[in-house]
Amino acid sequence: MLDVVGKVEIEFGGSRGRLVADGQHFVLDVDEPSVLTGVVELGSLRSLAAALSETGFTLQVRSGDRQLLLAGHETKTGILGRLLRLPRVQLDSRFALQSVLGRNNPRP
Repeated sequence: MLDVVGKVEIEFGGSRGRLVADGQHFVLDVDEPSVLTGVVELGSLRSLAAALSETGFTLQVRSGDRQLLLAGHETKTGILGRLLRLPRVQLDSRFALQSVLGRNNPRP
């Protein structure tokens, strides 16, 4: 099994984020979750979760303490994942709703 270790600071959509890898776990912590709105299509998310799962990796996307998305190997499919036919994906309901509706300024 491959272990990945590292930390990268990234900028996208006028916001900052940090991607941290520790073994088989990746954590993407974004300052502003609205920059992710509309970035990933369902088909792409489905493919990403499948690839992560097959290779033994798990990706957590969060903003501070709030988990927005969990995908990959150690993920049990959440109710929204089942409704959207996204195996191995757990979505925060508010984040998913904002992403679908294209809201750029989510309320706290």
